[in-house]
Amino acid sequence: MIRNILVVTLVMVLTAVGIVVNLLILPLHNWLIIFWSKFLLLLLGVKLNVNGKENLPLSGPGIFIINHESALDIPIAIAAVEKPVRFMAKQELFRLPFFGWVLKLSNHIPIDRANRKKAIASIERVSKKLVKRKIFIIVSPEGTRSYTGKIAAFKKGAFRLAESRNLVIIPITIMGARYCVPNKTFKVIPGTVNVQINPAINISQFENIDDCIQSVRNIMVEQKNEFEKDREHAV
Repeated sequence: MIRNILVVTLVMVLTAVGIVVNLLILPLHNWLIIFWSKFLLLLLGVKLNVNGKENLPLSGPGIFIINHESALDIPIAIAAVEKPVRFMAKQELFRLPFFGWVLKLSNHIPIDRANRKKAIASIERVSKKLVKRKIFIIVSPEGTRSYTGKIAAFKKGAFRLAESRNLVIIPITIMGARYCVPNKTFKVIPGTVNVQINPAINISQFENIDDCIQSVRNIMVEQKNEFEKDREHAV
């Protein structure tokens, strides 16, 4: 218990320092966010077992599709791919002092969950800048965290963006993160998270966008289910 309090406090302090550094030298944000993600996981005792790094494109733009099962999914994905990235996040985070300023100034994408038209407009506006700068975008198409560990249905937003901007999609399956950060708690349990980076695909490979969504989700669900079965047998 004491260890968790100390670790969380240290993470908050270092995150605050990182935010200030980002504001002072924003052009280095691409690399600072990778460093912050790796250092955060190191402090928390979360190790990554990353497979499929050979499937990563040499450069962006593109969309990383991830499943969402813990509060650490974004830093896990960033640390795993080691590429210049931005991510979609609920707009409430952009209103936070300092942290929100960094998100906005560095062109992360705010999503208004209560206003679909506003959310789409935001995605189109910011993604245009990111595509021009050849930066990858991390998206969790489930829209919210899964508290059961099962991958929920995918929303179409990220796939429509890939179609309109002609971007490749790289499915990334995160497995085991929910055991390091149990639901509805600040407790962090040191452990190993498996990350599977799958081959890039393009919407044009499929007859329609729904077939693409189903194919991507099936790949990730199969990998996640296999991981959970192996874990059950190992316990």
